[in-house]
Amino acid sequence: MGQREVDAGTAPGNAILLRCELVDFWQLAAAARLRCERQYLLYPNPWPRPDQVMRRWHAHPVLPSLLALGGAIELRTNWRVYADEFAEALRFAGRASRLEEFVADDSLTPFERKYAASGHVLWRCVADEPSGVGIQTV
Repeated sequence: MGQREVDAGTAPGNAILLRCELVDFWQLAAAARLRCERQYLLYPNPWPRPDQVMRRWHAHPVLPSLLALGGAIELRTNWRVYADEFAEALRFAGRASRLEEFVADDSLTPFERKYAASGHVLWRCVADEPSGVGIQTV
């Protein structure tokens, strides 16, 4: 979902399109006890060098705030290592997830279509909402 869907009125009624500094948003939203129904991390291959690992969301100090917002979480990438690391961080935090390949027919972003067209394998790591957790959608 993006600006075109919002402008066309085809975005879901509970969708909020924000352009903001995510670290600040996640911390403020968690402090306000907001809850999300779904969260998507849609970036192909961020911070690829080994010395940049702490810049990846799953190794960043803001991860507890992201997880506190609840809901299902889906990370998509063309970089298997990134998806594996995210799945391991979720496991360490007590969240079950599944890692799977997906085809560009189910793409949400132009990067997914671009990388699929160039022959890259696309990966997603999906963590469903923890059982027994009620959701107040944002």
